[in-house]
Amino acid sequence: MNKFVAVIALISMATFSPTAAWAVGSGGLENASFSAQQLGLGGTGTATPDEPAAISYNPAGIVDLPGIQLQSNANFISLMTFKDNNVTGDTRSSGTLSLVPTAYLTINPGKIFCDRLAFGIGSDSPFGLMNKYNSNDPARRSQKWRNYLKMYTLKPTIAFKATDWLNIGGGPMWYRVYDFGGIQAYPNNLVTLDSSVPVFLRQNMPDGQIRINTSGNHWGWQMGLLAKLKEKHRFGYYFRSPVVVTAKGRVKVENANVPSGFPFGGAGLHHFETGVHTKINFPMNMTWAYAYQASPKTHYEADFSWTRWSTMKRTYFVNDPTGNNYDDAILNAVRSADKDWRNGYGIHLGASHKLTEKLTLRGGSWFYWTPIPKTHFTPSIADANHLALSIGLGYKVNKYLNADLCYYNSFYFRRRIDNSIAEHASLINSSVDGRYSSYSQAFTISMTLKWDDIFPRAFKGETAEAPSIEINPAGK
Repeated sequence: MNKFVAVIALISMATFSPTAAWAVGSGGLENASFSAQQLGLGGTGTATPDEPAAISYNPAGIVDLPGIQLQSNANFISLMTFKDNNVTGDTRSSGTLSLVPTAYLTINPGKIFCDRLAFGIGSDSPFGLMNKYNSNDPARRSQKWRNYLKMYTLKPTIAFKATDWLNIGGGPMWYRVYDFGGIQAYPNNLVTLDSSVPVFLRQNMPDGQIRINTSGNHWGWQMGLLAKLKEKHRFGYYFRSPVVVTAKGRVKVENANVPSGFPFGGAGLHHFETGVHTKINFPMNMTWAYAYQASPKTHYEADFSWTRWSTMKRTYFVNDPTGNNYDDAILNAVRSADKDWRNGYGIHLGASHKLTEKLTLRGGSWFYWTPIPKTHFTPSIADANHLALSIGLGYKVNKYLNADLCYYNSFYFRRRIDNSIAEHASLINSSVDGRYSSYSQAFTISMTLKWDDIFPRAFKGETAEAPSIEINPAGK
């Protein structure tokens, strides 16, 4: 029976392959959805990294995980944004349910390295974006009505127990962005601002559509520390390096319309595409944490995180020449956007209680201060200060399998936006001004297969035996 359950779990893990990962943005573009345990504890865990997913929030903890452990997680996330505007009308983004899978594997060879060395690898989507607005909204001509950042990472990890109270872990991170861009209306009338063009033609020129798809990859690194100074007190620290990904791809334009009868000669109604490239800044992050073990069954934790979003100055898509001055003018008009974000901060609180030998209850909360100022707010990333509440539970199915569940709600503070972004005399009602509010919710399920006793362990005070290798001469 136990083997049957384990096989079912393995099939489920294979179903949630991380290679198809795509995420929903939160706290800027950040999406720290790693496991049901971590989210059920309010996003804490840096001081209690006792699961394979710790590879992503404090890799120092995996050296305390015995044997081989394989974890797969499925995060189902929905985010909706509502915009109220008395002039342009109300609109909202779609609340499409997004699947964000993650997976982790840890190996502690036990006695071979005196229980002081462990290895692991993980894959997840720490950043992401996926939203869609009404394609007929007036702001579609100045902002993308569909936005996406789809990516995943690979994180080979090593952890070392430096002393009985200090663990150190870390390793490289490979970021793979496989689709970054969006879809925006193509404002043809921006190229017909010359006084020789009749006013009625300038104002009634139909829009085309721009679609951008880019991809790229780059390396970064991460590290973590875990200090267990006292039996009841633990301190954790996590660092993630900045990563700049150069993404390249194509920009495709449909229904570009510069009438051929214009004095300077337009191309008429046509479609075209050309190359495009940009740089994506994924910021540095540091997290400090403290955990208190009140009793063998109850623990509390508080984490503070800082993310250097101030490196996000602007997005800039550089296109290759199209061979047509009017088409180049349109792409030049819409290819850049100032951001000038601030640094982001977050506070996480979590608690757990072991109700029975098999069942553990969890709860938590976190609060994020948004890095996006009102002066550079756009609907594509409609972030705001927000408070989240989470609940979760863990169940020990048997010796080899643990199952965890989590559900959380995030409540975004209402923002009144009145900035000059996209305001243009030739783009009627193109402003993004209005009152914005967002709401997100998520459900996460995790399964962890554990083979704790697959390797013999070197317990405290016991030295690992040296391997015995016998070499015989050839022919004997």
